Formats: sequence, structure tokens, C-alpha cells
Amino acid sequence: MVVLSSQTTNGSHTVEIRIEPQEFWKALEDAYIENTDKIVVPGYASGLAPREEIEKLYGETVLFDEALDLCVPRLYGEYLQKNKIRPVGRPQLTAVTWMEGGGAKFTVTCDLYPEVTLGQYKGVEVSASRNEEEAFTAEALLAACRNMEGEPPQAMVSRKLEAMLAKEKMKVGQDAIYHLLSDFTAVLEAAYQETEVFRPKAQIQAEALDVMLQTVSADNQEVSPQKFHELIRELVEHYRFLPHGFDETIERLMAERGEKRRRMTDEEKIDEAFEAYLGSIEQTVGLWKENNTERARDAARFDLLLTAVADEEKLSLSEAEVLQVFEKIAEETGLELEEVMAQVEEQPVREQLLRDKARQFIVDHAKEKKL
Repeated sequence: MVVLSSQTTNGSHTVEIRIEPQEFWKALEDAYIENTDKIVVPGYASGLAPREEIEKLYGETVLFDEALDLCVPRLYGEYLQKNKIRPVGRPQLTAVTWMEGGGAKFTVTCDLYPEVTLGQYKGVEVSASRNEEEAFTAEALLAACRNMEGEPPQAMVSRKLEAMLAKEKMKVGQDAIYHLLSDFTAVLEAAYQETEVFRPKAQIQAEALDVMLQTVSADNQEVSPQKFHELIRELVEHYRFLPHGFDETIERLMAERGEKRRRMTDEEKIDEAFEAYLGSIEQTVGLWKENNTERARDAARFDLLLTAVADEEKLSLSEAEVLQVFEKIAEETGLELEEVMAQVEEQPVREQLLRDKARQFIVDHAKEKKL
């Protein structure tokens, strides 16, 4: 690996790195070993075709992308570690050029972790009693954060906002009432379209909520089909004369909705439920993000504080602590431990564990104010 150039501008770092021919050859060999069982070569059983035969059949560059996927993160990671550079968010691969005579060069840009100056974080005075654990913790962290100098970059705020949005979606997705509301909205919208009535999405969502409240039993366990038909008819008839057999049309639309829902992924169902939830409070995803940006900025500032404290106090983790997190995820998701470890990035887990330790350090060293 050879660093051809590097530049830091306005909190962003760009580096151009050359992959030497022998490094790329090794990456090609690793890519062959990892992907040979996925490539069909006539006359050879799965995974047994020589690399030369694969390249002869599919071209010399057949494994180039896979090789880059292996060596670029490794070489870039070595560069970051050697130069003690801490990126925020995911670095962006902005250019790849194949070199004459073998090898390649690539350019990566990342936002840099901001400089932070810690104020007093050890021994901050708190007016709340330690017996009021939640209030004591919040006040101790807030005091330490106020004493810190440093602001999170926009990339860090955006990443925190997306994490908050994902958490909110999962919370809403666990509430059956919003899945039901998304069904009501879809059927009502389809009923309007059948009669060529065009209504704004926000108004359809509001009407669907009203229909659901009048149709679903108090314990949210049963839906009255008769009441549902009646209310849908009333809404559509307000704009159009109902065609003959409109009740059968509603039944068809409900059946089509049910069939579509059976084909949807869990993620698609959650997205629809969240959209229905936002409609019920007269919001959109864009408005939700706008309303929660400052909360995300505050959360990012707390991350800056806790990471800086972890660095200052040289807090560390044992492998057992990291493994425990993966085991908990496996238990909660029902996946095998090996599958979880393959799918979940380890570095963010380590960073969060260190922040958790820093949070506890601040709280443990905080003092109750003397009256």
C-alpha cells in the first residue's frame, strides 16, 4: 500500500491509496476462494473450478470487484489506524482506477470526528438525590456536557437522527392498531380511485382514522364489516354517485389488500404502519425529522462527551463483554450467534459499550450538592 495524497478540509479527510500489484493479486486469490462455489463453470462441480478456468470463461476482471471489496476496507482501515484518524459515519469510496501493470488506486473521503475539549466531568455536583436514580443520572450527564467544548458535525447528527427514526419505527411497528390503520387507509384510497375521486393523502389518512375509530371495538379486538362498509359508502357517496354493486367492490378491495399484505416484507409493513402513525398525528417523515433534529443534535453531543471521557480515562473492554452483547442479540432475534456476528458490525458495538462505561463513570463520580 502506498499513500499517494491526503488532504483535510472543513472537517473532511480525503486520501488516495495505491494497491500494489502483489497486494491485489492476493486479494484476487482470496476473492476466488470466497466466491468459487457461486460461479458456474461447465465440467466442474460447485467450488472446484480453477481460477484460471473461471477467468478464461468470464474474463480476467470477473473477480476484480470482489477483490476490491476485500482489500479496500482492510488497507483503508490500516491507514486510519496508523495515522490515528477517527472518521464519523461511513467513508465514501469516490474513485477507483486500475493501474497499468497491475494493482489499482482508490480515493476515499470521510467526515472527521471533531476535536473535543472536556471541562469538568469528574465530581460534578448534582442537586438531585442519588436515590432518584434517573434524575441524578440525567443531571450529572447534562452538567458534564455543558462543561464540554465541541460540536458534532452534520454527518454525526444525521446518523443519530436516522437511528432515532429507526427506533421509532420499530416501536410503532409493534402496535397492531397502526397496522390496522394502514389497511383502512389503503382500502379507502383504493375505493376513491375506483370511483375516480381524487383526495389529498393527508385527508384520506384523517378519514381512515375516523373510520377505524368508529369501526373497531373498544378493546381493538374486532372490526365490524357492516359498519366499515357503511362508512366507506358514505365517504365516497359524498363525491360520487355510487355505482351498482359497490359493496362487492369494497369486498374485492379488502381481499386485494389482504393479498398484498401477505406478500409484503416485515420492513414494508413497518414502513406502512409508521406512515399511518404519522398521518394520525398530521406529520410526515420530513416533518418528523425536522421536529427531532435538535434532539438528535443533543444526543450526538452526549456521544461526543462519552467518547471523549472514555478516551481520557482509558476505559477498555474485555472480549467477554463484547461477546455478551452478540449473545443477547442472538437470544432476542432467535438467530444463531455466528449469524449475528456476521451481520452486526463489531466496531459500533464496541463504541457503544465504551460510551456506556463512560456514562457510568460520570454518574459514579458525581456528587450530591450540599444544602
